[in-house]
Amino acid sequence: MRQVFLASVMFLALSAPNSHAETINNAEQYKACMTLVHRAPDEAFDAGLTWKSLGGGEAAEHCIATALIVMKRYKFGSERLEKLADSSRRPKEFKAKILAQAAQGWFLANELDHARAVITTAISLDENQSDFYVDRAQMRSAQHAYKEALEDLSKALSLDGMNVDALVFRGTIYRLTENFEAAYKDISQALALEPGNPEALLERGMLHRIEGQDEFARHDWLEVLEINPNGKTAETARLNLEKMDVKQ
Repeated sequence: MRQVFLASVMFLALSAPNSHAETINNAEQYKACMTLVHRAPDEAFDAGLTWKSLGGGEAAEHCIATALIVMKRYKFGSERLEKLADSSRRPKEFKAKILAQAAQGWFLANELDHARAVITTAISLDENQSDFYVDRAQMRSAQHAYKEALEDLSKALSLDGMNVDALVFRGTIYRLTENFEAAYKDISQALALEPGNPEALLERGMLHRIEGQDEFARHDWLEVLEINPNGKTAETARLNLEKMDVKQ
């Protein structure tokens, strides 16, 4: 799933005016708050509350909600993001990005129906965001609605043919539905656009393994381990290598 900081920079300089404007630079405060979210979300949450009380407005609320999600309080963070989108006076495209982030939070909370409903609302507000369709495809695939997920990914790629995430994900679903030729085509295109993409290498290794080309599979999975040895993708590659070696 794409990281939940999708909307993290769009509030710069957009906070509501306040009586403390001479002492608080809202753009700088937002940047500092969101930086703190990554390092110490509990501190960012407290800082956001203080800033909001001083007139931080929508920007402060966004930092608070994002901090909650990073703290794994997904429901509370997502609810605040939905309320923010509903109350914001920004353009509908702006609200759509906030709702897309809320949908990611609901997905992380395993509230799949709610997540799908919220991202669908985001799409209705802005139909031209390729990543929104990728997010909904992930929610649909989690519920094994592969046909609908493929439709979303194809729509994403019609909007942005260089969306590597969409290509890799569609390739994965093609593999899961045993359309191996289409899977290999998408994964090959993804790697042509981004040769070191770990997810694409993992998938290509799986396709090689299905075809009985174990050495090619091994090469791809070892490359995944070299690129990002501590990630979830590397963990899957490592498990696949172990299974292949045990069988041999």
